[in-house]
Amino acid sequence: MPIDAKQQVDAGYDFSVEQVKVPHPVTGEDSGHFMNIRTDTNDILGWTSDRYGLVQHRDVIGKTDAAFADRDIAVERKVILTENGAKMRVQYDLKGDMFKADVPEVGDTMAYRLTAQNSMDRSLRISWVLGLVRLICTNGMTTTEKEVEMVKKHSRSVNIDDLLDKDALDRALGKLKKSVNAYSRLAEVEVSQEQGLTILQNLANSKVFSEKVREAIALIWNDPTHEEDKGRNLYNLNNAVTQHLTHDVSDTRFEYSNRVTNNVMKRFDLAARNKNRLEKLWTPIKDDSQIVVIE
Repeated sequence: MPIDAKQQVDAGYDFSVEQVKVPHPVTGEDSGHFMNIRTDTNDILGWTSDRYGLVQHRDVIGKTDAAFADRDIAVERKVILTENGAKMRVQYDLKGDMFKADVPEVGDTMAYRLTAQNSMDRSLRISWVLGLVRLICTNGMTTTEKEVEMVKKHSRSVNIDDLLDKDALDRALGKLKKSVNAYSRLAEVEVSQEQGLTILQNLANSKVFSEKVREAIALIWNDPTHEEDKGRNLYNLNNAVTQHLTHDVSDTRFEYSNRVTNNVMKRFDLAARNKNRLEKLWTPIKDDSQIVVIE
């Protein structure tokens, strides 16, 4: 089955999931476990205990839509379903000058992005994930800020009417104002053209992304699409990463793109904060296959 067969964008999210008791395979008695099953296809989306409470995707979307509407915040919405509907993210790109952040070190501007997430397989908490979008190219940018929870966890006591706490959105917006600081740090770290290529190779060697992805990112680094990305620093190198993942990978392999984007940003942010990590990041890894052992 193709990698992208179980992913949908802005479609297929209006379905219901029910918890079905699973008897003990030997005794036939109550095991305390459930299968979370799509009622339209009978697909099993997850296994949970009797303490786990489901929240339907449509209810998360409805509540988050209402939260922005109640505050008169204009948004552009994108719903992403993965793992056959087991995971859902709803990306809200906020519109208006109030929801923009500048990175003056490189003359760049970003818009705020909040992503509401939910899952049927215990993999995602019901929460806001903070993000940014480059206005020049709509690259999706992650942040180093922790996600803002709407509720602590899925449980049988979850009340959908209380799902989106009245202060949760405001807390998330407050954190977004600080999230751009990480990008300012990246912009202050100069890297040479060759060092950038070495960093990409080291990340591929460390299995952060594949060799095929490395080659695509290196092409962008070598020949930037935008004038703003011609500077040689960690910020521009990160932009090369997010440009490829956003425009060439995410629409069919969101889980992979999301994971790589977060991992790269974490490594770059740590390198910007710590000289030793930076040195390690851009120092070529010795290829042991080239070492000849003489006995």
